[in-house]
Amino acid sequence: MINIRNDKKRIAMLIAISSAAATYHNPAWSQQGAAIVLEEVLVTAQKREQNLQEVPVSITAFTATELASKGITTITELEKSVPNTQFRASRATNSTLTAYIRGVGQQDPLWGFEPGVGVYVDDVYYARPQAAVMDVFDVERIEVLRGPQGTLYGKNTVGGAIKYITRRMTGEAEGTVTLATGAYDQQDMNISAQLPIIDNELYIGAAIARMERDGYGSVDTGYNINTGNYSASEENYNKDILVARVSVEYSPTDELFIRVAGDRTDDNSNQPCGSQSNASTLTHPANGQSFARSSNPFDGACGTTHLSNVENSGFSLTAQYQLTENTSLKYIFAKREGETQQFIDFDGTPLDAFDVPAKYTDDQKSHELQVNYSIDRIAVVAGLYYFSGNSAGAFDVVLNGLGGTPYMDGEHYDLAIGGDVDTESSSAYFNISYDILDDLTLTTGLRLTKDDKNSNIRRYAYNTTNSSPYTQTQGTNFTYGDASNDTLLSVATDISDKDADKDWSELSPSVKLDWRMTDDVMLYISYAEGFKSGGFDMRGNAATNPNVAQGYDPETVETLEAGIKSQLWNDRLRLNFTVFSMDYTDMQLTVQTAQPAPVFFSSDVVNAGTAEIQGAELEALFQVTSNISTSLSVGHMNAELTEVISGGTDVSDSWEMLNAPDWTGQFAINYERDLGDAGSIALNTAASYRDASRNFNNVVCSCDQDKSYTLLDAGANWYSADEHWTVGLHAKNIENKTYKTGGYNLGSGELAFYGAPRTWTASVAYAF
Repeated sequence: MINIRNDKKRIAMLIAISSAAATYHNPAWSQQGAAIVLEEVLVTAQKREQNLQEVPVSITAFTATELASKGITTITELEKSVPNTQFRASRATNSTLTAYIRGVGQQDPLWGFEPGVGVYVDDVYYARPQAAVMDVFDVERIEVLRGPQGTLYGKNTVGGAIKYITRRMTGEAEGTVTLATGAYDQQDMNISAQLPIIDNELYIGAAIARMERDGYGSVDTGYNINTGNYSASEENYNKDILVARVSVEYSPTDELFIRVAGDRTDDNSNQPCGSQSNASTLTHPANGQSFARSSNPFDGACGTTHLSNVENSGFSLTAQYQLTENTSLKYIFAKREGETQQFIDFDGTPLDAFDVPAKYTDDQKSHELQVNYSIDRIAVVAGLYYFSGNSAGAFDVVLNGLGGTPYMDGEHYDLAIGGDVDTESSSAYFNISYDILDDLTLTTGLRLTKDDKNSNIRRYAYNTTNSSPYTQTQGTNFTYGDASNDTLLSVATDISDKDADKDWSELSPSVKLDWRMTDDVMLYISYAEGFKSGGFDMRGNAATNPNVAQGYDPETVETLEAGIKSQLWNDRLRLNFTVFSMDYTDMQLTVQTAQPAPVFFSSDVVNAGTAEIQGAELEALFQVTSNISTSLSVGHMNAELTEVISGGTDVSDSWEMLNAPDWTGQFAINYERDLGDAGSIALNTAASYRDASRNFNNVVCSCDQDKSYTLLDAGANWYSADEHWTVGLHAKNIENKTYKTGGYNLGSGELAFYGAPRTWTASVAYAF
């Protein structure tokens, strides 16, 4: 099942995992008398609290202490530690998440598309990827589950799930203030506090975080079309985010628990501008020279305004009641809404050659009723889930002038694309674990889902006579322009929600068998099916594809997995290993092709792909001595498109899986020392390896990360003896490696977006 393709990859991986790396302060170990043992890790992957080593699921868990000591500040950094995952900010965005687990995800964050990886915050599903690149603060634990999730979760997810669990209140009056500074004038502040209103009954808590940082590079603005010079610049890859959370917890009796929580994220960071990864096909009007590749990967010369904003807020109510000693009920209501203002420059030049000002809005409501029952040999989780939401958006594609010449301002050809999608999803699920023998457990689950969607889709062509770069006058009245400047030229798509209305039903089973061979070793095998709902292509061109209103169907993944979870050498070594095989059918592929001027491109979403994915994952933690610990995670995938039908022909030989590196891994070393009255210190260092990966299925691009790379991180933390003070210093990408995280490949050129360069952060926290 596992295929090491050549010696180069084997050598590269050995080099990566033999480099020094980091785990965390207060790692999962304790000293019991003369024995050094690993501590128990508790997770809720199966909707009840269990020891990580007793759960027959591929899962990686991070406690708040581990996250802080590693210096992890956003969930995208988890990809370093979790095998066969890729979590990135989407190209040309700051806080939109592109997440892949075992080669399954969603590359295109367009409204109405379903993500392949589910993001849950306190069991509330985030339907849209905007604002899902969450900063890590006020957190109790993060769990990453690999493989289809559905028979235990409100919303079905085909690739896996990220569970972000915020900190529960302790019942005491307490708080923490954290200040941080660092490279590129980083200035962060995080304040959290909780207060009992009624002792042992009613508590209120709040947390607020402000994260600011200058850009890693700059964007030239104020372009002079006559001289080819620039008069100003903006920050590129900067950060300006404000996040706030508030919660109230009420426990009037031992049986009843109620939690009301609200949150808001406001991201005012500049719109990232990609840099040319090869010379542009566009030329300076002043001298006829091509816009060359920048010497600094973080610099750019986009012609759109860099004003952007992502706002996301939500409210949730969770009520849990212990009905009997064996039965508990849980109800979760959630309401979320978001708005995004975005400007994407696809040509990466100051010319108005391929600029896209855009706006998106979304709102969602969900209800989930869950029953947990356990007695003797049986444990049952069952639930009903209902979701309703609307995702809407509009964007203008500001293209070349009608004569085909790039203009700085004035008359332009403009494609205006917009619409919305209404979604209703209802499901019932159950999961039953039965101890056949004292050491043998069978778990089966089933999920029935019904999704109903309808959509409005519009695609108009305009001549707009007033468009100017670096302003909000670009485009038509779909986004920021003035309708009085527009002349309607043609209508390619005008579909109402009565024409685009479909529903899909799916039955998704799962079965697991685990055998506790000894007290320290468990073997398991599992089979699970997952699906991602169908939908409608918001960019659909009915003039070239009359079937736009028919939409595209769901895609499905069938996963067979076998694993071993073990705790060896007198509880000093935790060693977990998994192999898996996946059949990925009816893949929803976005096919973008070049078209003659003035249209330049077309886009269609089709169920055209079939893939096979095999792989293995190893996670290990070893407590070498009472002071030294090491950790290792290795992931390998052989992901291959076996069939891609385009125009009635199988073109899979020229297509590849995207965001599916063959190898990922991290090796880590941590040193801790108790300093007595002077407190304690923890030193760590980490090397994370990642193989090459593609950004597009059907085309090779200079924006691809076409070679493997290793990132070296290190950190140090000091903790005061009275547990009030914490001082940390963390350095990331110490060798200042340049690596690409996304890109575009279009007729005007190829653009790349890059991961962070070398950075450092110093922080001090006081708990009271």
